[in-house]
Amino acid sequence: MASYINRLMASVDVENCTAVKLVRGVSGTGLHLGPPLRVAEQLAAMGATWLHVVDLDGARRGKPSRCVLDFVKQAAEDLGLHIQLGGGLRSLEALEEAYSRGARRLVVGSAWIRNPGFLEEAAQRLPGTVVAAIEETWEGLQAVHGWREKSPQPVVALAERASRASQLAGILYTQVFHEGELRGVDLLRARRVAEAAGPHRGGLWLGIAGGVATVRDIELLAAAGYDYAVVGMALHTWRINPLGLIL
Repeated sequence: MASYINRLMASVDVENCTAVKLVRGVSGTGLHLGPPLRVAEQLAAMGATWLHVVDLDGARRGKPSRCVLDFVKQAAEDLGLHIQLGGGLRSLEALEEAYSRGARRLVVGSAWIRNPGFLEEAAQRLPGTVVAAIEETWEGLQAVHGWREKSPQPVVALAERASRASQLAGILYTQVFHEGELRGVDLLRARRVAEAAGPHRGGLWLGIAGGVATVRDIELLAAAGYDYAVVGMALHTWRINPLGLIL
């Protein structure tokens, strides 16, 4: 599988059918970007071929939002974008529906934290499509249920476990405590997760999200073993110029 070094994947969060970028996932913070398809069109015009979409309402409700699934279908069919979708994908049925709408990578978090066997089952059902979400709180624990709760499991152990799953597409590590803050990443923690995933990683894509603020952040993350960085706030505020970097 191809590895993209020093590259970013544009991110769009959707809440109440509107594109937003929140700070640490808190409603009412951050940016209000408008219609998701218009934002996707702008990103495609910049050269984006991949788009990371987070269904915020889906993450809170435990099932994908209809308007997000419709948006994914439009972005895939009308704009030719490859969609990486997360939020509310907690059943095989939800994964299959999202895939049928055009999502080509499906990010699974809470469902596999509650039931580790779900990750393997989902990856076998949709090989090369499922991405395991590792979402770290300030305490080093896994955030679940739309980041509203914490699992007692440390993220380093989860990264090592996810890396062993067969037919998995990748692992996406998010620093929840820095999401949307433009403070830069916590490189020490990022290295720990990359090292935990590394020995069994094979061809898995390893991505990171949360706090990426500069091109230098992306370069340091590449050196730490990450294939791409999901970038939202820094991209939408033009802290990072995507030209030459965007996937």
